Amino acid sequence: MTSLYGRFFAPALFAAPYQEPEEHLLDMVRCCELLLCAYLAGRGAAAGRVLPLVAPPGGIDGLPDGSVPLDLLRDSALRDYDKARFHMDARAQATAGEGGFLALQYVRELWRLNELELFAFTLALLPRYDPRFGQVFAFLEGSSKPCPPSLDLTLKLFHLAERAEQVPGYHAQRQSLRQKAEFAFLDRKGEIDGRACEFVLQNGETGLENEGTTVYLPGSLGELPLREEAAGELVRAAAEGGAGRETRYLCLKGRRGSGRTTLAQRAAERLDAPAVVFDCAVSGGLRREEFFDALGTACRECLLVQGIPVLKELDALLEEPETVRQVLETAGRFSSVVFVLLGEEAAAVELTEGRCWLEQAVPPPGREESMELWRRVLDGLPLSEQVSPWELVNKFTFTPAQIVGAAQNARGMAWMGRVLDRTALSEAAYSQTAHKLGEHATLIYARHTWDQLVLGEEERQMLRRACDQVRYKHIVYDRWGFDQRLAYGKGVSMLFAGPPGTGKTMAAQVVANDLGIEMYKVDLSQVVSKYIGETEKNLNEVFNEAKKSNVILFFDETDAILGKRTEVKDSHDKNANLETAYLLQKMEEYDGITVMTTNYKENIDSAFFRRISYVIHFSLPDAGARKHIWRGIFPPKTPLEEGVDFDYLSRQFELSGGSIKNIAVAAAFMAAAENAPVSMGHIVRAVKYEMVKQGKIMRREDYGEYGFLLK
Repeated sequence: MTSLYGRFFAPALFAAPYQEPEEHLLDMVRCCELLLCAYLAGRGAAAGRVLPLVAPPGGIDGLPDGSVPLDLLRDSALRDYDKARFHMDARAQATAGEGGFLALQYVRELWRLNELELFAFTLALLPRYDPRFGQVFAFLEGSSKPCPPSLDLTLKLFHLAERAEQVPGYHAQRQSLRQKAEFAFLDRKGEIDGRACEFVLQNGETGLENEGTTVYLPGSLGELPLREEAAGELVRAAAEGGAGRETRYLCLKGRRGSGRTTLAQRAAERLDAPAVVFDCAVSGGLRREEFFDALGTACRECLLVQGIPVLKELDALLEEPETVRQVLETAGRFSSVVFVLLGEEAAAVELTEGRCWLEQAVPPPGREESMELWRRVLDGLPLSEQVSPWELVNKFTFTPAQIVGAAQNARGMAWMGRVLDRTALSEAAYSQTAHKLGEHATLIYARHTWDQLVLGEEERQMLRRACDQVRYKHIVYDRWGFDQRLAYGKGVSMLFAGPPGTGKTMAAQVVANDLGIEMYKVDLSQVVSKYIGETEKNLNEVFNEAKKSNVILFFDETDAILGKRTEVKDSHDKNANLETAYLLQKMEEYDGITVMTTNYKENIDSAFFRRISYVIHFSLPDAGARKHIWRGIFPPKTPLEEGVDFDYLSRQFELSGGSIKNIAVAAAFMAAAENAPVSMGHIVRAVKYEMVKQGKIMRREDYGEYGFLLK
């Protein structure tokens, strides 16, 4: 028989480095073809129709025509195979000596594949390398459709045996090969794993592209600004671990965005290993078979890049204990260290059973940590004005992910031509909040400023002091140590009391605008319920959502819920007292700003005042204050007729700021309808309508010198 080695390989290239990685893969394919040629030739003339598909470069002339039994071909063919493998190894060593990378050689050494296992891997690869090999295997398997080689056929080809009993130790070899193949390169269907196939065919030049899986290579992160010590603790736990080859599961528990993934990535980086992050929440939407295929691909990536699996958001699967158990076991097969990321409230007791399990909490960053993160991201932004990182820490209780996301959003604004001032930065920050406050509250767009607010000097100073409690938190709580003395009550609660229209809502908007904090007006009709316990439940939802969104909560006309405590005569009295106490308790626990208004301060139980930071009284404006309101109520663009008598208006009518606003708007619409500037006639008529609306009966004489304008 003609030497198959000489037909498939060029002896002159022995020990010559491979010029291209594809040459090495082609040589391994030819090793498989060499045995396939011998096997097909020994099977008889019936194999003639597929033999040309695996013919050597020189064609099929000189190959056995079926007249030579396989038994007589075996020794010669196996000897040729050994020569071919020796030829390949010599060239691979020469290539390695020159620093070349050969993906097939890499996975062989990485997976510790013996000759049979390497042959099985390459054989399984052939239909992906050239689809025609699927026809060859279909012929040998007796299938009507192209198919991959079975383990049984692989063993027969490797030993050039017609029957299983001719394979030495067939059952032991098959069991061993099956275990290794399923671990290293075969998927659930018995076909070659797509990622392993792509890695070899592309010589490792392409990364994994699999939804729900992300690979972080060492060096992409670097030293953490805040939690490098925590990463070091994980590294020590991974290195010390359990006894023997037992897999160590390192569980990081914390809020979404608290930095668990980054911490796991950094720990893997310090172990000089890639972090292969598999997002169970994203992949959990797949069918069970697809989910475990995706998990298998991620775990195979760990084998290929010698990475550490990171099971992200495993909480998404906790309602399916068997699935969770299988996920943990699958990941543990591919790595001696597995990072598991859970929510801060996830129960992990059942997960720890029978496993080497270490749990570490990852709390949200402290105020000092948040300041450092904000400082770093602000340094990279083209800000139009100086913004202190403490200003943002005092306003937003953010996770690291939210801080980074806010900076990215701000950078996008700058790319779109937006000037990055405080307002834009606040918008970028609020883009990172997700809440359901809209179910019980309405966003109020705060546009009023201090110069528009007409208020007594003492009350104005109280409002400024309230704003200062937010603006200077970092000094009092952090530098001066009050944070250690106060377990709760670090927020700011305000009660605005006074008649309707005296500027209570405007004052709340001024505070929101001054601090750059969004304000939500809570709809008490949607919160207060006649059913026992429902009001408390709704209030709890409001404050929990407010914590996520870092907003001002505005409760308008809270008399119904903050009334005087009554003697308990029945369950309704008891429930009303509980609702009031619960609201005040949640206000104390809330670290943000809460504003409440009442028209009648005397209706509020005085015992509640000690639990409220600021109680500010809003009285009806005097003549001087009314004049200031009248002069400022019309926007600069509004056409005013010369001679509008603001002295008369402020002196003649004792009105609240709200009523003056209503009059100005009504007068403006009258003037617009007449296509004329706003005149005293329009204003006086609007005053009359406002008085009638309030139930006040006035004669023409009551309008003084401008009464003649009323017809």
